[in-house]
Amino acid sequence: MSEERASYCRICAASCGILVDVDGDRVVGVRGDPDHPASKGYTCPKGRALGTFHHAAARLDHPRLRGNAVTWEELLDDLAAGIGSVRDAHGDDAIGFYLATGLGFDSAGQVSSMTWFASLGSRSVYTAVTVDNAPVLTAAELVTGQAMLNPVWDPGQPGLLIAFGINPVVSHGYGTAMADPITHLRRYRALGGRVWVLDPRRSETAAHADRHLAVRPGSDTAVLAWLCGEVLRDGVDADAHCAPTDLQTLRDALRDFTLDRASAAAEADGDELLALLAEVRANRGRLAVMCGTGLTMSADGVLAEWLRWVLLVLTGSLDRETGMRFNRGEVMRLRRGAYPPVVAPGPPSRPELRPVLGQYPCVAMVDEIEAGNLRALVIGGGNPLHAFPDIDRTRDAFASLDVLAVVDVADSELTALATHVLPATGQLERADITLAEAVSMRSGIQYTPAVVTPVAERRPVWWIFGQLARRMGGDILGGADPDDLTDELFLGGVLGHSSLDPAEVVAAGPHGIDVPQEYGWVAGELLPDGCWQVAPPELIDRLARHHPPGDAGDDELILANRRDIRRLNSLDYAGEAVGRDAEAPARLHPGDAARHGIVDGNRVRITSAHGQIDVVVRIDAGVRPGTVSMNHGRDGAPVAALTSATDDVDPLTGMPWASGLPVRLAIC
Repeated sequence: MSEERASYCRICAASCGILVDVDGDRVVGVRGDPDHPASKGYTCPKGRALGTFHHAAARLDHPRLRGNAVTWEELLDDLAAGIGSVRDAHGDDAIGFYLATGLGFDSAGQVSSMTWFASLGSRSVYTAVTVDNAPVLTAAELVTGQAMLNPVWDPGQPGLLIAFGINPVVSHGYGTAMADPITHLRRYRALGGRVWVLDPRRSETAAHADRHLAVRPGSDTAVLAWLCGEVLRDGVDADAHCAPTDLQTLRDALRDFTLDRASAAAEADGDELLALLAEVRANRGRLAVMCGTGLTMSADGVLAEWLRWVLLVLTGSLDRETGMRFNRGEVMRLRRGAYPPVVAPGPPSRPELRPVLGQYPCVAMVDEIEAGNLRALVIGGGNPLHAFPDIDRTRDAFASLDVLAVVDVADSELTALATHVLPATGQLERADITLAEAVSMRSGIQYTPAVVTPVAERRPVWWIFGQLARRMGGDILGGADPDDLTDELFLGGVLGHSSLDPAEVVAAGPHGIDVPQEYGWVAGELLPDGCWQVAPPELIDRLARHHPPGDAGDDELILANRRDIRRLNSLDYAGEAVGRDAEAPARLHPGDAARHGIVDGNRVRITSAHGQIDVVVRIDAGVRPGTVSMNHGRDGAPVAALTSATDDVDPLTGMPWASGLPVRLAIC
């Protein structure tokens, strides 16, 4: 007979409450928890498929050393010796670590792996931040002095929400992580709020908006700059926490961003843009702006992210109850940082690339390997072969490493290359707490025990790195033997660094405890000199060189990326629909399909200046003419194959240009 156990989903930061039906060691069903205070019974297809994924044939069960099953003792001894040999021969920086999304929501795994790597003294740390998120952190750091400060939308405070290049109905938010996004949008509008979506595709979010502008990919900077300039001309409140000299610098920088310029860049009707401006003006102090990977992966994502901050600052819509708020954080508490930000040296092979949040940009990793600077690499919870540019070159570089260790839950093309494969416990097999405090719509923290006992030889990530540290002469567990600890004890140590009572958090379980929301604290506690830095010199100079996207050639289309609700990047949780979308689909407007002689279901080759992929076409009238829409991170046809690690790379963020990219299509 099955037993129902409460937990919460950790595929993304929304952290939806779930009820898991367990029969012995079998997970027989997963559904939403109707009593969860935030998700109220909602789950997405990925969450409902957790049981299927837990028992999937691709799950890793046994440690592997150079393709052969071995004991944990053998594997860890060999891995420690291999890393130690690299360190002795080539120095600390020859050891690298890549922390990907798969460990991003394993709280103990994230803390332990980063603690282990920090103990090595190596600067060669990489994370998924510079795959899709670096502009967000860079802009936040330049405006506020704190890269992790993030404005959060409150759907209970009606005003105006503008969504640029983001589809929260599918992604569940980016800077604002939310369960059941459709309900939140409906609630917001029912209270009198208005929603505008600027996206080249009529997305699932656009279908629930008041207005949708199908803007040209890459035009967001021009539109935002024009909006900021108009609001600035209206005047700024005396208590806006902006230096007068910065405001004048901003006026000068925005002067040439006219309505005509914005309209031409977006290929949007000027009257439509004026209607948007009128709503912005009518909602000063009540504005929310969301941006997503449609912006961050574009050529000028960092400019758009900065101008998003500027628009919110100028309208007085930040750190107030009627606008966007900030979560102070309990475990990952925000503190004032140095300003201007300290720019650390870039990787030796790519000195022109500055680190982001102390991390080397991922586009430099292969150069570092080929230059002999990086000889051992540990990868936690991700697959760079589907996320990095120059895929064949990346594969060859990884194969040349002395050590390639992969800590993950599932087999992949990457684990086949690895010298060391370390099978980790999945989310239903481990205890956890929520750490994505900065982006959480709910101000609080949740805890869950493991739902089922780990099978085979899967081990917690904290145990893996604790054992590895001991074998290398270090300690990340306060002197404790990893075999004597539990998930609960490790997480108790993490919670001990907060102001919360660990016992209270554990007792509250998956429903969590609320942390009071605060307003008006950011200027006094975080901002440099108490002011928003709305005119960072790096971005003012960059804006002066900004040009709208060029005209596509007669045979060119513009690539725009999107999310898939059934997948997390390359990892398929929910299973592809049989037949129709078993392969990576590219979505194309009917007019473009007819112009290229393409019918629904044709297999086509998409070619950019840097590479090519073969995909199946789906005809979709919701896609803007002149645009081809694909979700990134797909195995078999990753958008990263169309990008370059050396050309069209943003030197400020280290991000390759992946959205708004000119491409050509040809039937295979």
